[in-house]
Amino acid sequence: MSEVPTPEAPGESGGVQISDAVVAKIAHQAVLQVEGVHGLGASSLGVFSGLRGDKGTQGVSVDLRDDLVDVDVHVVVECGANIPEVGEACRSAVKQQVEAATGMTVRAVNVVVTDIHFPEQAPADAE
Repeated sequence: MSEVPTPEAPGESGGVQISDAVVAKIAHQAVLQVEGVHGLGASSLGVFSGLRGDKGTQGVSVDLRDDLVDVDVHVVVECGANIPEVGEACRSAVKQQVEAATGMTVRAVNVVVTDIHFPEQAPADAE
């Protein structure tokens, strides 16, 4: 996990570091609140994060460099939703919430639609 130190003000000691896992959790929650998102899909990094014990960030990967954030999210969209609109709403929500919570600049949010969720068909009534 990479951490980006926040610059210290002159005359102060110590600092604040925000882990990429924290940014990933913020992004994860932001995407789940977008209408039309069924859930987050697994990226290739999701398998490894699960093995490391990371919870609540499946489908999200974060790259922090020099107070800039790049986020990749892998989403499952509900059937009937406009996929480009859902993707843009995900990008906007992640950018807004990560920047508001961390003070970092989100340089890019890449949304990959990995699946579409079709509602379950109701079982036929047994008579």
